[in-house]
Amino acid sequence: MMNETRLMYLDHTYSTPKNREMSISSFEYNFSNERRGIAIIIVNDQYQGSNKREGCEKDKQLLQTTFAQYGFEIRCFCDKKAADLIKELKNISKEDHSKSDCLVIAITAHGEEFRDKSVREDLIYTSDKIITTRLVLKLFSDSKCQSLIGKPRLVFIQACRGTKMDDGAQVKYRSSTTSLPQNSNDLIDCVHMRTDNSDMSDAVMEDDIQAQNTPTDTLDHNSDLLNSSTQVLNNQTQNLKLKTVEVSPFVNHAPCYKDFLVMYATPPGYYAFRRTTDGSWFIKSLCDVLNEESDSALNGRPTKNLLTVLTNVISRVAREMQSKSANKHFDAKKQSPVIYSRLTKDVFLTKKN
Repeated sequence: MMNETRLMYLDHTYSTPKNREMSISSFEYNFSNERRGIAIIIVNDQYQGSNKREGCEKDKQLLQTTFAQYGFEIRCFCDKKAADLIKELKNISKEDHSKSDCLVIAITAHGEEFRDKSVREDLIYTSDKIITTRLVLKLFSDSKCQSLIGKPRLVFIQACRGTKMDDGAQVKYRSSTTSLPQNSNDLIDCVHMRTDNSDMSDAVMEDDIQAQNTPTDTLDHNSDLLNSSTQVLNNQTQNLKLKTVEVSPFVNHAPCYKDFLVMYATPPGYYAFRRTTDGSWFIKSLCDVLNEESDSALNGRPTKNLLTVLTNVISRVAREMQSKSANKHFDAKKQSPVIYSRLTKDVFLTKKN
């Protein structure tokens, strides 16, 4: 009797190939919907009074080409004012995504961090104002965009998250031919740096901006923003205000909602680098790796899930990129992207006919 019961259990769980197939597929998001989905590409070239972000046009081209080949419908927003950008994003969140596989958001812009005792926030610059990363993500959460419930939302952010520098560490490579490429056209994605042909970062200095009151309908936090990249958020010298929300006890990064994957170019508090000719380190590495994975797919099926692919992006940026600048403070620096994931299943990013 015991053997019979055991056999019945095994038969119920594993016996048929059909059941095994169902068991495997239950660990993958469904990518066989009618549409692949929308890829929102946000490109902000210049914040008011700051230097232009040389190389951001290359980011835009790489992102458009890469996600188009995977079947995404590209929606590109360049140099939008904060209120206009939020309006566009809200409109997309209200669309019907029920026949889509997923949603992608890719942002390349100046960035900064906001700190006030118990809270830390990532900030993104539009052409005229500042918005929080938190606000962008919230617009596509389950509560705000119900037709995306149960579908993956993949977010990639190229922007500074502070002013710290990563000095890296000495690594001995087994192969004597391995080297770290340096490029005299490197920039750190930062508006305030004025050194020609150097690495620059996407942070904004006080002398680059003309502070204006930030309307509360475009932001979602409180306090005054942005003094400089070395002394951030001095309330006495800046007049950029965010509306109040309750905070407890310490927010290290924007929330990663269920079925979200958020990948930043750099850890909290650090610069993100960009090159005038090739675009940002992170976006170029991301697109290169996704394109390589697309080319190596077997019968249209990727050989690796997305988290494995993105881990390769981290490795590529961390190991192969190093800044070169005439300014010693910015020379020979490193960078390592960061992934926050609350995906509940595997993502296999196949091509879409």
